Amino acid sequence: MEIVAGVHSISQPSSGLAKGGYVHAYLFERDGELTLVDTLWDDDANVVLKYLSQIGRSAKDIEHIALTHGHRSHLGGLATLQGLSGANVHAHFAEADIIAGRAKAKPVHLDHLNPVILYPFRVLALLGVPKHVPTEVTVPLKGNERIGPLDVIHTPGHTRGHLAFYETSKRVLIAGDAVATWPSFSAGWPGFNQDERQFQDSFRRLVELEPRYVGTGHGEPIENTGTTRLKLLLKKSGQLS
Repeated sequence: MEIVAGVHSISQPSSGLAKGGYVHAYLFERDGELTLVDTLWDDDANVVLKYLSQIGRSAKDIEHIALTHGHRSHLGGLATLQGLSGANVHAHFAEADIIAGRAKAKPVHLDHLNPVILYPFRVLALLGVPKHVPTEVTVPLKGNERIGPLDVIHTPGHTRGHLAFYETSKRVLIAGDAVATWPSFSAGWPGFNQDERQFQDSFRRLVELEPRYVGTGHGEPIENTGTTRLKLLLKKSGQLS
């Protein structure tokens, strides 16, 4: 769906519960150029390719593929889409070896039982399965770069090289796994962060951007009320009085 003019949310269908937990990707149009953030679960990238066809575009129109981080649910279609488009692949340098298959993502511990619906994801993450098709990162990032219409923001905590992306003129924030609306509205998934203190610092910086729209890693994006809803999460965590 088109969140705002030139910004599209692409989601796994209802089967997404078994394919990354209702993971989302985001497509930005500017002057005919397409920038895709994340690539969903399916190796064949069928969901993304079908959406592109529906809006009269194709993979060949993608100039940039930007990745929030190196977890399987966000990398599924990367190899296929990069092969079809020849697009540059942008990700934080700390995630590059994971995306290229030379290193494993840090496992998730099993000591969080709730919410129960997320427990299968903890097990799969611990086992490191299923694997994604390895793809080289062609443009390693540190943060503060620009990709198409997007400002790159390093937001460590969920992973060491987690990134968010911000379209300033439209106040659209792609928060990756810093924000979830499935299975509930939360600052990420409980117990899935590598460094909780870093995560909280990064989350606070995202709220300070005052986004109007927030693209979440898992669940439907937040429209029009982004800053208000993110401040509710800050208040719940005790960081906002």
